[in-house]
Amino acid sequence: MKVQFDSQFFTSIVFISFVALLFRLYTSFVHKPNVLRSKLRKQGISGPPPTILLGNLMEIMKSQLTIPISHSFLTHNTASLVFPKFEEWRKQYGEVFVFSFGNIQSLCVSQTDMIKEITTYTSFDLGLPPFHKKLFRPLLGDGILTSNGTTWAHHRKILAPELYIDKVKGMVNIISEAGESLLNLWNSKIEAQSGVADINIDEDLKIFSGNVISRACFGSDYSKGQEIFLKLGALQEVGFSWKNLSSAVPGMR
Repeated sequence: MKVQFDSQFFTSIVFISFVALLFRLYTSFVHKPNVLRSKLRKQGISGPPPTILLGNLMEIMKSQLTIPISHSFLTHNTASLVFPKFEEWRKQYGEVFVFSFGNIQSLCVSQTDMIKEITTYTSFDLGLPPFHKKLFRPLLGDGILTSNGTTWAHHRKILAPELYIDKVKGMVNIISEAGESLLNLWNSKIEAQSGVADINIDEDLKIFSGNVISRACFGSDYSKGQEIFLKLGALQEVGFSWKNLSSAVPGMR
């Protein structure tokens, strides 16, 4: 009799746990996203219908595989090349639409006036999502890029004087010199290969950015500050390891 009671009790616990898990999954992947999308629809904002687990992630990934690789045309509309699905949704749903990364509902805004209003909005009600802080905190700590509320305001107050217009004007020569060095490097590569050269733009722009940052912040060029950037690169690899990146995967946060 005692064995029967124990087995029934265990079965009940398993059943309750299973129901609780289903309820939590339903709330996280179905109910909350639907409630949020319903609120946005009432404001005239719609978007592509998401799947339950992955949202619109698969559509975005498939569109990335169909990006044409061609050197026969030049365009400044790089967003349509890098994220062709976003351009398609923008034409279909308007300049403001909602899409999903798993159970995370994201708002895509391409209206200039609204973007300007968002960037100048200072209320603490508008902040970074929790998963963003969890993902970037190992590398960036509680700095201005990962903080919200009063912590963000404190960091902004410290950094703001360094970005006043007079300070920025003083950096123009530094940026120009770094840009000239980069252009001279590219010209020398082109001349060395009879007018046509394959240039690793990504790596060169990293060096350009590092050069500007080194001169502006540390008073030295990139070659002298290279050790600092190598250490930052190592921290980046650790900070964006699979363990931390998994927090951005639906269901693993």
